[in-house]
Amino acid sequence: MIRRVLPILLFAALFSLLACADPVKYSNRKVPLCENPTASLKMVPYTRISESNCAAAIAPFDTAVWIEAPFNSHKSRGRKTVELGCKPLTAATDNCIDCEMPGHANTLMLNFDPSVYHEDITVQKAVLAVYSPDNPQGLCDVILRGRLNVGDDLVNLAKNREGVFSVHQEEIRDGWVFYDLTKFVARSINERRNSIYFELSVPCQSPATNLVTVGVTLKEPRLIVEYK
Repeated sequence: MIRRVLPILLFAALFSLLACADPVKYSNRKVPLCENPTASLKMVPYTRISESNCAAAIAPFDTAVWIEAPFNSHKSRGRKTVELGCKPLTAATDNCIDCEMPGHANTLMLNFDPSVYHEDITVQKAVLAVYSPDNPQGLCDVILRGRLNVGDDLVNLAKNREGVFSVHQEEIRDGWVFYDLTKFVARSINERRNSIYFELSVPCQSPATNLVTVGVTLKEPRLIVEYK
């Protein structure tokens, strides 16, 4: 009897230990500690403030575009790019009643998991890197808001912004803008948050003069943390 029961007990104990282990998708995704100064930036042209620091970029675990129009507001996923700002509404596509008003305000929504960074690191700088294929200067006027907890009010972030633009024959073609989020991201890492949320938008001030094209799946936004 004991011989029959013992293997069952051992199997149950082993199964219990496996069930309590960290999920593979999280344990394998951890960004390494900065034992040797390295940079893993996923093709983003970010320059470290010190070569003795490490830097690692991560992708959002969820990306969506909120399209807001009267009677037809909805989320959209899988877009290559999105135009932030306002366009004139049309009855054919926006299901609107008063189509003369400016509308169709798009918002880019991003969720990142800061727990992939070790809590023992010292954050030197953290930025949200956003790409524009045709108007990177317009990204400097984008409103960036974020929150640490679901249900919290969104707060304005990133007063400091830096751009890296591609110039051809004295014309700016495309480029990236880096929104400084150092304090906000450092807090999320220290508090072991597993999700932080950002929204990028442009106010509806005029029908078509303030549009900014942003990469969504085309060179998607990255959260970059420079650390020791």
